[in-house]
Amino acid sequence: MTDLTEREQALVETGCAWIDENADTLVNLLGDLVARPSLRGNEGVHDDRGTTVGRLWDFLENRADLLELDAQLLPSEGDYCEEPRENVYTVLPGAADNGFVATSHTDVVPPGTDDDWPENDPWQIQEGTVRRIDECTVEVSVGDRSEERTIRNRMDRIWRLRDEDEAAALFGRGVYDNKAAIICLAGSALGLDAALTGADVALGGDVIHGHLVDEEYYQIGAKNMIGWDGGDDWLGDRYDTYDGWSAVVLEGSYGFVPVVGHRGLVWVTLRADGESVHASTPDLGNNAVLGVAKALAEADTNDYRDDVAAPFVDDALLGDLTVAPGTTIVGGDVKRVDSDTGAIERSGLNTVSDWCEATFDIRIPRWKGFPQGVDTLQDDLRAAIAERARAAAPNVEFSATVGEHEFFPPVALADNREAAADHPLVRTASWAATDTVGYDPGVDVAPGVTDAAFIYHGTHIPTLVEYGPSGALSHEPLEYVERDHVIAGAKAMLKFAIAEVGLVQRS
Repeated sequence: MTDLTEREQALVETGCAWIDENADTLVNLLGDLVARPSLRGNEGVHDDRGTTVGRLWDFLENRADLLELDAQLLPSEGDYCEEPRENVYTVLPGAADNGFVATSHTDVVPPGTDDDWPENDPWQIQEGTVRRIDECTVEVSVGDRSEERTIRNRMDRIWRLRDEDEAAALFGRGVYDNKAAIICLAGSALGLDAALTGADVALGGDVIHGHLVDEEYYQIGAKNMIGWDGGDDWLGDRYDTYDGWSAVVLEGSYGFVPVVGHRGLVWVTLRADGESVHASTPDLGNNAVLGVAKALAEADTNDYRDDVAAPFVDDALLGDLTVAPGTTIVGGDVKRVDSDTGAIERSGLNTVSDWCEATFDIRIPRWKGFPQGVDTLQDDLRAAIAERARAAAPNVEFSATVGEHEFFPPVALADNREAAADHPLVRTASWAATDTVGYDPGVDVAPGVTDAAFIYHGTHIPTLVEYGPSGALSHEPLEYVERDHVIAGAKAMLKFAIAEVGLVQRS
């Protein structure tokens, strides 16, 4: 239980009143952001209102009194996208050295085919309803469409916790992942700004929001927030220490359940080089495709998994290592694959292939010596995969690589769920959720990686890897967020921030 002081409670009430008074304005902003397609590389810059980043900046700048805004242009030499794009930060300055960091992301995934969306437009926010009709099954209704869809058990759990079977919903690409989270942060920042303006108290530490680009792909925005691997370090350039700090990554999530960790992700590329000959005499060459096939077949064994898992610990919180071999594979004289039709342009059908590449998706728990030893761990994984491939096909030369943006470390707040639930950050997050939406959210572990992978490892600030409003279908047509949770999220984040940094008397 988090007990607020009288003046903290008074500030919460004032800030939440501002959020209620501006609820429709915040939902309209959500519609504006959805209407600005921020696919990878097109998130935008602060002085272009036609982009997601620019519209958010304009909204905040025109309403803030105490709130400080900053834009960080990603350095072109460290960004794989051609168009300029910026992280946007807001800071509510406090009177002491502690701090609370919360982030969202501004990019979205492609919408798929337009006719899978209401009115054939994934970029127009639509109002509708979602109704739970069975375990892990909802009926979504928007316009003249009504469809049954399957949702994750984590999302279904929230329906059971609150004992409701219907909610108003907002539909559109990116509405849940992750533009509702942007609104939660913007609403909480402006609610705090309004409550603090003219008050005789100040925050006990800085409250920092980062709206980051590229979370859906390589997390370039998060890396440049914290100086990963020699990149820009927006946070580190401003603060000398993170002692006493806390952080949370806001995502379309499971109804404000504190998500206390996620496994890491490594994409390993296995390359085979053989010797090309005419296909009528295959014994005279070394078939690289066949070599990779043998290596992939070997990967589907317990012995193989045990070899790859050798550097890792038994992780009660994050779970076991998994290896998915052959997530992509290409070789021989393949010239091009049409992304729309799937048509393959190739030649050399009468030639034994002298090269082949396959990728492995490896989900990793913590390793021995975690969180130190990131580079050594990658070396160990590359060596294990290449050595097993050589053993399976000794007549082919193998190499294994991990690309610059293809390693995402795991994050964990504690050794197990019980210890995580008792972590001070989790207790505060749970209190903010319960106080706002009326149920005890418990804790969970995320199935995929988030920006926390680099925020935590770049700062070692205790970090919740996810926390945010209810919704579903984040990478599917008819993606939705629950309307009430957008506003509830702003209130929960306002309470969360005050509980984390506290208040002090103005001097």
